[in-house]
Amino acid sequence: MGEFTVENVWVKNILRGVTLNVEGGVTSIAGPNGSGKTTLLRVMAGLVKPDKGSVKRPRKIGSSWQNPYFSFTKPTVLEELSETVGGERGALEMLRSMDLENIAGKSPFTLSMGQARLISIILAVAWKPEAVILDEPTNGLSCEWKARVWELLRSMKTTIVIASHDVEFALAISDRIVVLNEGTIVGEGGPKDVIKDLRTLGLQEPEAW
Repeated sequence: MGEFTVENVWVKNILRGVTLNVEGGVTSIAGPNGSGKTTLLRVMAGLVKPDKGSVKRPRKIGSSWQNPYFSFTKPTVLEELSETVGGERGALEMLRSMDLENIAGKSPFTLSMGQARLISIILAVAWKPEAVILDEPTNGLSCEWKARVWELLRSMKTTIVIASHDVEFALAISDRIVVLNEGTIVGEGGPKDVIKDLRTLGLQEPEAW
């Protein structure tokens, strides 16, 4: 199981002394726009080098970022998944399980934003990495598709870290939520433990998801 250890990390004026340990389960990074959520994920993934501090991370990390089209390199969706899961049969089974078999022959670059995001998430998790990092995984998704993403992620026995402004989804899926504001951690705990912190930051209190 993958483990992240973030120790006193500073990045320009974006992150200010962030210390965090993540191992197992689903951890969501929540906070207002500009709080440093995406930068923290990129530091954890090894895409941004801190100005100060240290990060220990798993060797095998799957990821999906805000622009899902950056995940694609192949002419068709089927080819993208076949390379990841080790063959067309497994790729078709995965698409069938998500009711996406009808887009197997399409170019991933012509998919709708919602479809592209789903395929990007599947690509991130299908090869069974030690940890998965997902940046805004519900953007462009209906409630039905959010539920399917929930089912997919909760079925995984690995470390998952999500950055999301979708408070309802974060509270529904997370074992733990870390609340960021202005580059520092201002709250941390189980979903019920951080409701007060989210309200304090003016984030919408969710209804049942």
